[in-house]
Amino acid sequence: MPSLNIPDTFNKTKGMIKDLGLDYKKIDACPNDCMIYWKNYENETSCHVCGAPRWKEIAEGNHQVGKNHESYKVSAKILRHFPLIPRFQRLFMCAKTASSLRWHEEERLKDEKLRHPVDGEAWKEFDKRHPDFALDSRNIRLGLSSDGFNPFRTMNVSHSTWPVLLIPYIFPPWCCMKAEYSMLSLLIPGPQSPGNNVDVYLQPLIEELKVLWDLGVETYDASLKQTFQMRASLLWTISDFPGYAMLSGWSTKGKLACPGCNYNTNSTYLKHSRKMCYMGHRAFLPMDHKYRSNARDFNGRTENRPPPELLKGEDIFDLLEAFNNAFGKMQKKCNDGPWKKKSIFFELPYWKHNIVPHNLDVMHIEKNIFDNIIGTLLDILGKTKDHEKARLDLQDMGIRKKLHLKELDQGKKIVFAKAYFSMTAKDKTTFYFVLKKAKIHDGCASNISKCVQLAERKVSGYRSHDAHFMLHYLLQVAVRSAMSNQVAHPLIRLCSFFSMFMSEGD
Repeated sequence: MPSLNIPDTFNKTKGMIKDLGLDYKKIDACPNDCMIYWKNYENETSCHVCGAPRWKEIAEGNHQVGKNHESYKVSAKILRHFPLIPRFQRLFMCAKTASSLRWHEEERLKDEKLRHPVDGEAWKEFDKRHPDFALDSRNIRLGLSSDGFNPFRTMNVSHSTWPVLLIPYIFPPWCCMKAEYSMLSLLIPGPQSPGNNVDVYLQPLIEELKVLWDLGVETYDASLKQTFQMRASLLWTISDFPGYAMLSGWSTKGKLACPGCNYNTNSTYLKHSRKMCYMGHRAFLPMDHKYRSNARDFNGRTENRPPPELLKGEDIFDLLEAFNNAFGKMQKKCNDGPWKKKSIFFELPYWKHNIVPHNLDVMHIEKNIFDNIIGTLLDILGKTKDHEKARLDLQDMGIRKKLHLKELDQGKKIVFAKAYFSMTAKDKTTFYFVLKKAKIHDGCASNISKCVQLAERKVSGYRSHDAHFMLHYLLQVAVRSAMSNQVAHPLIRLCSFFSMFMSEGD
């Protein structure tokens, strides 16, 4: 295609992209996640925490370093930072896009219904606390999301790279979650997850957010043909449960694993299953709910406690004010409490006042619930929650006596009582058949029938969105076809709850 003006070399292509402001910065990092070579440490040659060298030596033209081979420096680990400010400014260069950025203030239907984050309490409370920021509807509100993925998933390689994405919420609801408006801010290298040390890599992003909050940047608005001082704020983070611990600093393991219940978490260690169990969910029901006084169908006790209170950001900030962060894989973790660090987000002046600083991704929750339901109903080895150790734990707790193990012939034989949700071989065949033969519209989910193996009686290989779709639509049909009303009705109501919770309508 000789008539097209296409760069003929890779370097020319990179130069063109760079001129468009689509460049990124490489920041060297300690291989043990102790520090990044940035600001005051930009010219250091070794980690000031663990002493690990900044470079790994590789011979030019040969992997063996000898007298006749000149060596060159290669960074042991590289963080890639994609600056936000130029991209935010580019949003306002297109008149149509710049106009849509004011939709939430000028065109939104204000009828107290929740259709957009601007209708939520977190946004409204932020505006009350920071009226100067709320004066200009063009100021950007952001959400941060991060999760690990394997870039070599087609190969048998264990690797975890962590992208950090930012979502601008000032777009209309039909635009703000589109992929083209999700902005990659950081690419944290693997091969292992950064874990608690993620704050080390978030420093460049936090620095940008401070500038965007304190000073702002001069930006031209093409729709109004005027220049204004653009500012931005981070409202919350969104992640799965392990990611919640990484970003917030609250440990999601052990006795106090629930961040919502925090210090009032109701946990019990199951000695046979060798795991923590979290109960006491009736505390979240209204005080006059009939389930609170129903001891027989639950844990044998009535529930009179009020729901636990959420920890406020100001209280967390005061609690962790003197907390000494120790980052790096080589550091000894001497703190045994639920807090593993003081989160770097508290460096943002407004963060401690955000009422919902960290959120859990509902899609991950749905997949976990679907996995547990399918594993238990179909009695899948390794995934079912109804096994011998679980029955022994029920016996120790003195509940569900019909499910206790019974010994015969002086303990030589153990009878495993059948639970009311147990399925016969015929029921399982019906269940699998419904999932296998379901006809799905294009774009709703992947080919779920490929995940169902009728001969092996197995459901595997589905992803979070597939689990989301099956939980909302297919599971209800499958349990209604294969199970009694006693089991089907609660599961159908559970599926309906998630379907209503995730609905896009009014």
